[in-house]
Amino acid sequence: MADIVLSFVVDAALSRVVSLITDEIMLAWNLKDDLKGLQESLKMIRAVLQDAEEQQTKREPVKLWLKKLREVAYEAEDVLDELAYENLRWKVEMQEQSGTEVNNFFSFSKGTRYVKKAALHVKMAHKVKNINELLNKIKNEAMGYGLQVVTKDRIMPQIDLDRVTDSVLDDPVVGREADVSKIVNLLNCSNDQQVLTIVSILGMGGLGKTTLAKLVCQEVMEKKFFDLKIWVCVSDNFDDQRILGEMLQTLNANMGGLTNKDAVLQELEKALEGKKFLLVLDDVWNEVSKRWDDLKTRLVRVSRNTGNAIVVTTRSEQVASIMETSTHYRHTLNLLSDDECWSIMKERAFGNGEASIPLDLECIGKEIAKKCRGVPLAAKVLGGTMGGFERDKEAWLSL
Repeated sequence: MADIVLSFVVDAALSRVVSLITDEIMLAWNLKDDLKGLQESLKMIRAVLQDAEEQQTKREPVKLWLKKLREVAYEAEDVLDELAYENLRWKVEMQEQSGTEVNNFFSFSKGTRYVKKAALHVKMAHKVKNINELLNKIKNEAMGYGLQVVTKDRIMPQIDLDRVTDSVLDDPVVGREADVSKIVNLLNCSNDQQVLTIVSILGMGGLGKTTLAKLVCQEVMEKKFFDLKIWVCVSDNFDDQRILGEMLQTLNANMGGLTNKDAVLQELEKALEGKKFLLVLDDVWNEVSKRWDDLKTRLVRVSRNTGNAIVVTTRSEQVASIMETSTHYRHTLNLLSDDECWSIMKERAFGNGEASIPLDLECIGKEIAKKCRGVPLAAKVLGGTMGGFERDKEAWLSL
């Protein structure tokens, strides 16, 4: 079985790099070329990962290559997380300083801040360059081992830009109670204060952003915070007319064939009159702010009352920063604990979390759960695989 957790880590690093490359702070720090180098190395490594997984049982050097890649990929993930955090922190500081007039340009405090930022820039640049060198070495080793890009019918699951989601919950959800509570509170506290409040749910692929949005929908509708719930899976096709059309079709199935944007807007305005709505824009990839501005302008136009909200799910920090009301309305989804991953795996493997499991198998299962690295989707995949092995100890150990 392909190393699905490693593929998630590489995908997450790729997604983070893509969002950072075009950021103005990264441009100011002259990190664009280094980040592009990271992107190219990660793309190439991701493409040959399946072939490496298949060859590791026959070729010891490839097995060692995968081990090195795993270590560097986790290190890259940590560095990119730190870079994204410092990037966001600097932006917040700049916003705060922009509202304060400093009389003495060469004041001691400002000089101290400048020195600290310069030191931070040097430190982060060094870390990025170090990761770049390590990944470049691993990329070259892959080429030396003759690892091939696998065909599409054999490749591991990658970013699916054509996926379709809906608001229906499929499986029991583990470990997201606090996340649901926080987002529901954000939506509730903002109620009636403005026409549109936008909350973003940010996280790497496989963490359960869509599932969390479904849970939030379920709770706010049960509590009657909103009159209407509208779900649109955006994916890579961020087209305002399509999104507006799908919103209208959700509210009135007979209006699904309208092609004139003004007609769609007029009908939407009628359907939303006197109603507070929650709109979920799931799996957003668009990083062009004008496209979002155009859609937001039209949503405000058709929303005659206050207290409406939008929940956006995305892997991209750039998307979140463009769309959210403010960073206060951003919820970054964290990894699950090993125990939570084991709970998911048991449910998938046996269909009943209360089923009795021999102690030796439970010990093995908990060790396998650590391989999930907190990713719920990885736990589901591994749990499904373990269920296929029934209670075969040797088969479980092979994972």
